[in-house]
Amino acid sequence: MRDVLSWTWLSVRLGAASPYLNPLLEHFASAADIYEADRGALAAVEGIPESVCLRLCDKDTDRAERILADCKRLGIGVMTYDDPRYPRLLKQIAKPPAVLYFVGKPIDFDRKLGVAVVGTRTMTEYGRDVTYRFSYDLASAGAVVISGMALGVDGMAAAGALDAQMPTAVVLGSGLDVVYPKMHAKLYKCILRDGFAVSEYPPGAEPDARNFPQRNRIISGLARCVLVTECPEMSGALITAREALTEGKPLFAVPGAVTMKGSAGTNELIKSGSARMVTTPADILDLFEAAHFPELDASAVGLMNYNAAKAESTYSVATKTSKLSWSKVRRKKPESAPDDSPDTIRESSVPKVTEAFVPMSETEKKIYACIPEEGQVSVDLIAAGSGCADRSACPDLQGRGQAAARQLLYKSLTACRARG
Repeated sequence: MRDVLSWTWLSVRLGAASPYLNPLLEHFASAADIYEADRGALAAVEGIPESVCLRLCDKDTDRAERILADCKRLGIGVMTYDDPRYPRLLKQIAKPPAVLYFVGKPIDFDRKLGVAVVGTRTMTEYGRDVTYRFSYDLASAGAVVISGMALGVDGMAAAGALDAQMPTAVVLGSGLDVVYPKMHAKLYKCILRDGFAVSEYPPGAEPDARNFPQRNRIISGLARCVLVTECPEMSGALITAREALTEGKPLFAVPGAVTMKGSAGTNELIKSGSARMVTTPADILDLFEAAHFPELDASAVGLMNYNAAKAESTYSVATKTSKLSWSKVRRKKPESAPDDSPDTIRESSVPKVTEAFVPMSETEKKIYACIPEEGQVSVDLIAAGSGCADRSACPDLQGRGQAAARQLLYKSLTACRARG
C-alpha cells in the first residue's frame, strides 16, 4: 500500500485534531502498519477507545483515494506526517495532523522564525495600523508571518507581509480550494503567488465553526512565537494564545487604550503576565538569537512610511462589522446558488433576520457579551461568564427553578445568536 494513501486513510478515520495519532505512532511504526493492524492489535494501544478501534478496523480506502484524486486534479500537494518536509515543530504539539494539504512553495518552519500574528475580526483602525506595521517589519526582517486569513487582523497581517515582498503562510479552516471568507478571494490569490497555504481539511471541505479552533493549534504549532495585536475579551485569537502558552512558546501582545473594547483582551494578557508587552517589532526580534536564525536582519525594522489604509484597499482586506450591524445586512442565499457550492456557507447555518428590531433584555445583553467570535461554547460557560449562573443577578431569572432558568437562558442565547 502506498504510504501517502495509508496516511490519508488514517487522517480520514481519525478526523481533524485527533488526540490519538501520537499514541498510535508510539505503538506502530507507520500508517501502513496501523492499516494492517487487526482489532486485537489496535485494542492493545493504550488510550485508544473502542469507538476509534472500530473506525480503524474499516479498511475501505475509497474516500482517501477520492481525496488524493482531487488533490492531483486541483494541484494541491499532500504532506504526510513522515514526509521530510513536515515541520518538526508541528510534531511537538499535542494533536498533530496526520496529513497537511498545501499549495504554494513549502516553507522550512524549522529553520525560519515563524511569527503567528492573530487578533479580532472586528478590527479597528488602530488594530489595522499596528497589525500592518508589525507584519511588514517582521517580514522585512526575514521572519515568516503566519495567520489564518480570517477577516480583520488575520487579513491585515498577510497584507503587511505581502507589501514587504516576502512570502507569508496562511492556515485555512476549510479545503484549500474553498475561499473563505469570500471577501478575501483577492488576498488569497496574492498570497499564493509567492506564499504558502496549508490545511488539514481535504479539498472541498467547507468552513465550519468547529474548524477554526482546531485550525488555531496549527497556526501556533508552525510558529516560534505568537503576537496578538488587537482582540476583545472574548476572541478566537485567545485560543491561539492559549495554544502558544501550552506549548511553552513566547506570547506577545500590543497594548491598546483602556477605553477600547477591542484591546481588552490584549491588555488583559499583558496585565495577567501571560504575554509580554511589545511596542515595536524589535521587541520580538531581540528575543531570538541571530545565530539560530542567520537570515534575520533587525536593521530592516522601521524604514518604511507605513500606509495600512492603502494596503487594506490593495488586497481587499475585509473587516467584520459589529455583530449587531452584521445581522442587519445578512440575506438569504440566492436560490440560484447550488447547495454544494464550495465557497459559500449553507443557508441553514446562517440565522434568519427578522423584519423588526427587538431590543435585548438585560439578561440577553450579558449573554451576548460572552459569545465568542469563533468556535462553540456551552450554555454552562455562558451562564458562568455572564453571571446568569447566579439567578439573583439577573432579573429575568429571579423566582425561577433551576430547570426553568436554564431553559430561559438557552432561549436568550438563541435569540442573541439570531440577532448577531
